[in-house]
Amino acid sequence: MLCFALYLALPAALQAQSPRQAFWRSLLVPGWGQHYAGGSGLRFAAAEAGLWAGYLGLRGLEQVRQTHYRSYAAEQAGAQPAGKNRDYFDDLGFYQSQVQHDQYALYNQGPRASLYPPGPAYSWEWDSEASRVQYRKLRNDSASAGRQALYTTGLVVANRVIAAVHAARLARQGKVSVLPVELQVDLLRGRVALQRALW
Repeated sequence: MLCFALYLALPAALQAQSPRQAFWRSLLVPGWGQHYAGGSGLRFAAAEAGLWAGYLGLRGLEQVRQTHYRSYAAEQAGAQPAGKNRDYFDDLGFYQSQVQHDQYALYNQGPRASLYPPGPAYSWEWDSEASRVQYRKLRNDSASAGRQALYTTGLVVANRVIAAVHAARLARQGKVSVLPVELQVDLLRGRVALQRALW
């Protein structure tokens, strides 16, 4: 009990902390390892929060832009976007109409060409070349937001690794600072004191 009480009497900054635990804590939650080691991890925690906010914002922007270019294709080309895959939306940006797409496919691939089934479900025809170019721009803007969101996750990983390494170093420095400190116990007076060793 006395040993436990003495341990609790030690200031947190003077308690020897494990660099390994500090590393894994900040890798899991940036700033946690710094706090564990007696330092401040506010900047890493703030960076984590800011990056995730940026990620969510970019994903939201990607969805808004996706809805925009799909509705634009429906209005300007008579396309029916529901249930279509990525190739369909790519072709909308490269060909003026479904007929043009199928003609190019037959010319380049012959009998093995991948053609759209007949009927209105896959049919489209842009009202002008400018509309098709504008559609491609809208779609590229949506894809750009998605890529930026992906890059943000990379920054999240980098922030965690940097925070983990920093926390481990901070804990290691803290362990060194414990060595020249000696504990003095006065049982008669019921007093516990910390004093820097002279040796």
